[in-house]
Amino acid sequence: MSKPHTLHALGLPGVSDLSLHTPLQFGTKAETLARLEGRLVHGRVLPQVCTSVAQWRAEPQIILDSIRQRGWFKLPVIVRSSARSEDSSIESQAGKFVSVPNVMGEQNLRAAMEEVIASFDSGDDQDQIFIQPMLKDVQLSGVAFTREPTTGSPHYVVNYDDRSGSTSSVTSGATNKLRTYLYFKRAEVQAPDHLAQILQALHELEVLFAFDRLDVEFAVTANKDCFILQVRPLIVRAESQLDPHTHAEVLKLVQKRVVEASKPHPYLYGDRTVLGVMPDWNPAEIIGVRPHPLALSLYKELVTDSIWAYQRDNYGYKNLRSFPLLLSFFGLPYIDVRVSFNSFIPADVSPELSNKLANHYINRLLTYPNYHDKVEFEIIYSCYTLDLPQRLEALREHDFEEHEIASFADSLRVLTNNIIGGENGLWRKDAERIKELASRLDAIRTSDLDATSKIYWLIEDCKRYGTLPFAGLARAGFIAVQLLKSLVSVGILSNREYDCFMNSLDTVSSRMAKDFARLSRSAFLE
Repeated sequence: MSKPHTLHALGLPGVSDLSLHTPLQFGTKAETLARLEGRLVHGRVLPQVCTSVAQWRAEPQIILDSIRQRGWFKLPVIVRSSARSEDSSIESQAGKFVSVPNVMGEQNLRAAMEEVIASFDSGDDQDQIFIQPMLKDVQLSGVAFTREPTTGSPHYVVNYDDRSGSTSSVTSGATNKLRTYLYFKRAEVQAPDHLAQILQALHELEVLFAFDRLDVEFAVTANKDCFILQVRPLIVRAESQLDPHTHAEVLKLVQKRVVEASKPHPYLYGDRTVLGVMPDWNPAEIIGVRPHPLALSLYKELVTDSIWAYQRDNYGYKNLRSFPLLLSFFGLPYIDVRVSFNSFIPADVSPELSNKLANHYINRLLTYPNYHDKVEFEIIYSCYTLDLPQRLEALREHDFEEHEIASFADSLRVLTNNIIGGENGLWRKDAERIKELASRLDAIRTSDLDATSKIYWLIEDCKRYGTLPFAGLARAGFIAVQLLKSLVSVGILSNREYDCFMNSLDTVSSRMAKDFARLSRSAFLE
């Protein structure tokens, strides 16, 4: 393929100029594809034989003869639904009706036609069925949107499968190995080679339909032909509040901040950062990936601006008190993973070893991004466990020296003993401190302070006697679970004994389960 271009260099009208063209009209799935045939420069549409239910019932031989004349009985074909109710500007029924792939011969085609017709539930004899040759040597297939469907922002969104060779793996959900690529329509960067033609075809479709909200199924073959398999209006859940120019400026600011966050920092270990919504104090689970401004503001104030770092420092890890854990990109929260990983290194670890550890953790997360919600168990070493010596053996494969591994293990042992120690363990102080929160709450609520002062002191008490000790107890909880798992790993406990112990614990969740089993619905909800 030739070197990809930005969309501005395609020589096609801009999306803002769509009204200058006589647009194609949407019809049924088959009708829309027929109207596109021969109109695309950067894409192709497969030939088809189309019939209505009524025509198939009255004159099946005419359809069969047409297929025979094309030589398609000697080839695998796909029999596809094209119901009149399938897609509209207000509702999509994608996937509701049947398509039958890899049909060979007349008898099998007759059966496939009946199978597709049987999936129509409207009883409308004008619903259509159409037949097309099966594509061969599919290298990449998927679904693309010409707007981001959740927010309506001006992005091309391409969800694709470049492994299975199927034309329907994305739409059917048959694989979980999908990739997603977003391209801002005003971007001045080149698209990747393997996606450039798809983006060009999407732009063409917008121009041809004079419509910039499209849902497109596509497939790319080994000889780089891009086939359009379906085009329908995209139902956008919300309308972007930013005009394209402002959106472009916002993205430039986001880009600048990501670049700045990724640079080396004199007070941080590690050459770069990674941003995520699940590591550490994962905002995705606690406030959501698109939180309301008040929720985001409170979360930052109560936890991620400084409290999180005070707790780590108190427990013997590196002091990150001047670094916020969470970065907000116009209201979208992301954890600065480099800052997080720095905060899990014991305070007495040397700068040289700390830098090696931070880079190793970041590189490992980039290699295994599926561990983004399990970083404490799969990526980093944050405490001493009975199987730690065996687990640290993996560091030898990444240029860590024997003395570095031994020194690191000693630091984790001292840190862990200080946290869990019998009489003087740090977690005990946090358990006592959190008990004070309730009495202080009543003192403020019943005081004569004005409302603003009450809010201030409630937040201050929540930080000092709530989220700070809670963060410590949560750290102790992580350590406890890792110690228990290591007991299983070295053969002291069986998996069944581990499960029995965990199930015996008195927790909020276990109390809810017991209450649900013994209380009436109204009593439980109360």
